Amino acid sequence: MIRSTAKMVEAPPPRTSDEWARDKRVMPPASPVPGPFNPDSNPYMKPIAWAFAQPQFRRVTFVMGTQMGKSVTMENVCGHRLDEDPTPVLYVTPTKPLITSTVEPKFMDMFRECADLWRKYDKRRSTQFTKWLGGTKFRFAWAGSPTELAADSAGLILVDEVDRITNTGEGDTTEIIEARGDAYVDSKVGYTATPLRGRVDKRQHPDTGLWHWQPGKKGAVTSKVWRLWQSGTRHEWAVPCPECLGYFIPHLELLWWPGQGSKDECTPDEAERHARLTCSCCGTPIKDKYRPWMNARGVAVAPGESVTPARREGDQVLAGEVQGTAETEGSSHYSLWVSGLCSFAAKKSYGFLAKKLLEAQRSGDPATLMGVYNTGFGQLYAEVGDVPTWEEIRAMRWAYAAGELVLPDPLRVFCTIDVQKTRLVYTIRAWFAGMGTQLLEHGELWGNTDEDTVWGDLSELIDSEYAGHPINETGIDVGYRDDQVYAFINAHKGRAVALRGRDKLDKPIKKELVEVDRKGKVRKRGDSRWAFDSPLAKRWVHSRISRAQSGDADRFPGWWLIPTDVTDDYCKQIVGEEWDEAAGKYNQVGENHYLDCEAMQYVMALRAKLHRRKRGALTLGDLKRLRDGKPEAIEHDEAVEPAAPATEPEPSPPPEPAKKARFKVKRRRR
Repeated sequence: MIRSTAKMVEAPPPRTSDEWARDKRVMPPASPVPGPFNPDSNPYMKPIAWAFAQPQFRRVTFVMGTQMGKSVTMENVCGHRLDEDPTPVLYVTPTKPLITSTVEPKFMDMFRECADLWRKYDKRRSTQFTKWLGGTKFRFAWAGSPTELAADSAGLILVDEVDRITNTGEGDTTEIIEARGDAYVDSKVGYTATPLRGRVDKRQHPDTGLWHWQPGKKGAVTSKVWRLWQSGTRHEWAVPCPECLGYFIPHLELLWWPGQGSKDECTPDEAERHARLTCSCCGTPIKDKYRPWMNARGVAVAPGESVTPARREGDQVLAGEVQGTAETEGSSHYSLWVSGLCSFAAKKSYGFLAKKLLEAQRSGDPATLMGVYNTGFGQLYAEVGDVPTWEEIRAMRWAYAAGELVLPDPLRVFCTIDVQKTRLVYTIRAWFAGMGTQLLEHGELWGNTDEDTVWGDLSELIDSEYAGHPINETGIDVGYRDDQVYAFINAHKGRAVALRGRDKLDKPIKKELVEVDRKGKVRKRGDSRWAFDSPLAKRWVHSRISRAQSGDADRFPGWWLIPTDVTDDYCKQIVGEEWDEAAGKYNQVGENHYLDCEAMQYVMALRAKLHRRKRGALTLGDLKRLRDGKPEAIEHDEAVEPAAPATEPEPSPPPEPAKKARFKVKRRRR
């Protein structure tokens, strides 16, 4: 009995959370790597586990893409503290549904699979959001509730997906979260997320030769987790080249595929087969099969530190050693960035990432590019390129008149409305496979928008047809005359939706419920609207022009056309906002109503999932060949399937746009 009691009070050996997990944790059958936990499978997480065990670090931030082991590492840190160094734990996520659907079930799996934790688990006292283990409280909270964040103090606070956390009306959410640890002298706060937006550059260190991310200029980085990372030690994961054994830090720009950036560029499928990672030390193209070997010898290095080359000893290759003094030495905030090119996941190969990136580049869609940059590579995404002049837009006029279709059978026809005090500004576009689109009509319906007359005119407008094709759906901007907008939408159920632009959103579009009106009264009908990332949508519009000017539209689908009789006022309004690089936002420099309408057109296409409709997609070059009477010259790459099988007789080409009769818009008159 004495020996049993002594064993119960015996102090556990000092160790890091990853070594605790190696000894005690068993991953469930549904996990990517089931069975006993092996920290050697993702070595870049070892520095994170080490940092949480060091008393000099009060804050730990790690930044990387998806499927790289962030959540499992957070679970290990919690399990280790609850088991061997008990302290109250607070785990914060952006939303409550994320806890109930994903986070809480994963922690319960860990508690069940770890015998020591399950023995301490108090089933009687524990609830879905509060767990008790050996008398220690472990609680979940979500950032949208100030009450949840302010309820308890904790010695260990972990914040997941911090970039998707929005501030409450009580100030900066991260400051509120960190205040929960003030009662504990040795409290720690951990942050992790996949980064979102910002503009940063790399610079080669003059002494070590390593290329590091430089801290972004004020206002240039909107990603919260990246700002946290650059306020810390700024460590980055470096790996050795299997050829020269020198160390370098992988990043997106080092990924290579045949013909990259040239007119002879390979297809995405070919890129998947032949992609390589380029060593920045010797230029050797490295195959993906060496990725685990490189990770096993990887090290975390901060600016100012150097790494000796890996060295051979017999049949073994040993990791290099970190030398020198970091420029961030003495910081109480340990931070680490790891490229998605170092992911332990077998699926995230160099070829997989190259294919995703090339497909996103060919689509020219900012939302798709942002997703690949963030989730695939763990890097920030920044909207690039200058806003074109209105004369450049006018020069893009195509050989068709308003109301004519350049191709038969569009997938959808959308109308979008920008609501003003005395008029409704509108655009009508036809959409085709591959996100190709043409402007059919634009204009203004005049009248006080708080009266019924102008809304009656809008009812007639959305009954228009173009060569027999009706307007499928109408998107209306809310934020002004909301009551009139929702009244119109409810009177045209299934034909109109409410849209609301946001300066910042965690995804391109998101449905929201509107429970109260502008006066704070409860809406009886329970109206809804689609919030969208306004800067992203406007960048998509401007990217269509830059694609046409660069020639990319001739090679890849995604053309954007305007008719010969488009007005100068329309062209000027498309450039009515300019991108502010430093502030990371658009600034209005003139009338911008048509730009708002065109941004909403993109949102309507996303809602209808037209970006997935690629069968039979044509490039702008294909349209030119059709216009010139050369349909036989149209070629399709592997990603675009022709409209008819090659074994069947080729269909007769569509007639040239110049020979078409003009499609007149039929509209009821009041």
